[in-house]
Amino acid sequence: MSLIKTTKITFLITATLSSAYSYASGFAIQEQSVTGLGRAFAGSAAVADDASTIFFNPAGLTQLDRSELAVGLHYISPQSDFTDDGSRLPVALGGTPLSGGDGGDAGEDALVPNLYYAQALNNKTFIGLGINAPFGLVTDYSDTWQGRYHAIRSDLKTININPSLAIQANEKLSIGFGINLQYIDLELSQAVDFGAVCAVAAVGACAVPQGFDGKAKLTADDWSWGYNLGLLYQVTDATRIGLTYRSKISHHLKGDGEFRIPDNAAVQGTAAATGFADGNIDGRVTLPESASLAIHHQLNPKVALSADVSWTRWSRFVDLTINSDDSTRLNSSKEEDWENSRRYAIGLDYQHNDKWAFRTGVAYDETPIPGVSRRTPRIPGNDRIWFAIGTSYQANDNLILDAGYTHLFVNNPKINDTDVNGYILSGEYEASVDILSVQARYLFN
Repeated sequence: MSLIKTTKITFLITATLSSAYSYASGFAIQEQSVTGLGRAFAGSAAVADDASTIFFNPAGLTQLDRSELAVGLHYISPQSDFTDDGSRLPVALGGTPLSGGDGGDAGEDALVPNLYYAQALNNKTFIGLGINAPFGLVTDYSDTWQGRYHAIRSDLKTININPSLAIQANEKLSIGFGINLQYIDLELSQAVDFGAVCAVAAVGACAVPQGFDGKAKLTADDWSWGYNLGLLYQVTDATRIGLTYRSKISHHLKGDGEFRIPDNAAVQGTAAATGFADGNIDGRVTLPESASLAIHHQLNPKVALSADVSWTRWSRFVDLTINSDDSTRLNSSKEEDWENSRRYAIGLDYQHNDKWAFRTGVAYDETPIPGVSRRTPRIPGNDRIWFAIGTSYQANDNLILDAGYTHLFVNNPKINDTDVNGYILSGEYEASVDILSVQARYLFN
């Protein structure tokens, strides 16, 4: 391990893009529809039962009988508890165990809203507007936990504005198109072992690895854009098939990196002499494209089945480089080597009467993380199974109220991550997620 590596700070945007509230594969937020949540989002590209079809398949706008405003809110409560199994310093710094606790529950409860409006221009042309958060994360550990040199806080937010257009080409085929204007905002922090910096610089007065912790923080943001496409084909009166595609969105984030240095003269002098300075940073991240093939089949007037398979191109995350013209300590690069992932879901809808409808669904969601050596404390994700239930209540001719609940069973993720400085974090997470969502839909006369 080189002396340069032992004193670099690594800010890895890619390594943060999974989260306490990103519960589709990787760091995509699947929670874009309350009715969809109730069936584990099975068949979302073909169901088209409310205005949230703007996100899942804009061609589905042709299936709505009336103009509609839908406002939803998702409460997401994750659990992510770490148990250590041999985390340690680099051999060059003695290889002793990392000090500190387990970090507490890294999951942070989150509220994720979305809003959709759909309107018919005529009997063949429909428009819509969606506002949502398709990617995001919040994980937060104690400042003194064992993995503090890998990660403390990770907070990524997106806001997506999605105007859409749908055209009914003929009695069976509908096509849809949308533009996605997307804002991304990122905050990352981690501890800096200035005792190790002193040791590398041979400054004996402060050469105590893990004895003088500072902190590094990065903030950055960007606006960019992409598009989504959809097809909906009515095979029979009872069966339709949906095919949808969301494009990649490439962001060039720019922002600031800053250090908090311990109040110790030897540490501060060493930090200044070895180039620890605040500065501007920039980095590129590509939010991946995805596609879904779905079917919706009406078994009888009361019961419908839905299913789909979805694909996300996470293989775009090969590596990520952060650059700074102001501070070499903010420069970094790391291989990620994520893999493409798939999601499979099946759901059931039951129309009990004119007032009440019920739904349920299950899904299997693959992780894009290729193994324990590529999993980081900012990405404690793994394969997961969804179990969902939901209901809708027609309060009156114009108002429908929806609710849904989902529990995600996550295979306990194991981690054996060596960061660019050689610090090893090894252990296992106990993880699960609960999601409770509510929505109001107003149907215009």
